[in-house]
Amino acid sequence: MYEGKLVRLRALEKSDLDDILKFYNTLELRRRKGPPIVRSRKYMEEWLDRVSVWDPWRDGQLVMAIVDKNSSEFLGIARLEDILLPHKRAELGISIYNPEKRGKGFGTDATLVTLWVGFYILGLNSIYLDTMEDNEWSIHVYEKIGFKRVGLLRETEYIDGSHKGLLIMDILRKEFQEKYSSSSIINSD
Repeated sequence: MYEGKLVRLRALEKSDLDDILKFYNTLELRRRKGPPIVRSRKYMEEWLDRVSVWDPWRDGQLVMAIVDKNSSEFLGIARLEDILLPHKRAELGISIYNPEKRGKGFGTDATLVTLWVGFYILGLNSIYLDTMEDNEWSIHVYEKIGFKRVGLLRETEYIDGSHKGLLIMDILRKEFQEKYSSSSIINSD
């Protein structure tokens, strides 16, 4: 388990399914994570079976549960996807499922801990993400962490009857290390 100031990242377990489904199929979350299509319990069980055994070196994917460090409450999912070890890069995704838990620092802390895992455990050099071009809250958080805007994929997402673009952002290992010491991210008590 990787522990930050507010969250702990741990392996996903089958027992997380009910917590995932509690908020996963809400239109609000599906709009943010797109596409806004509901998924059945069976679909999510099969997904959880697959991702819980992925190996980042073999499968190029690492999916972890985000839990509240103090209460162990399930908060969401942290992902490093499309891990390309020859190029030392991956895509980051963070989802805090319960809307009441957003805006409290959990997502920021989960992002920092996931970056630490990517740079210090997997040895990556570059981690990128995409977010909706109008997702100002997330963009602000990512820029505060140290991500840079590197491009816009125009009108690639169709949500609520209109097309929106995806903003591409990235951070390099050296930029992360300049801004954060390893001990400032990971709690090693």
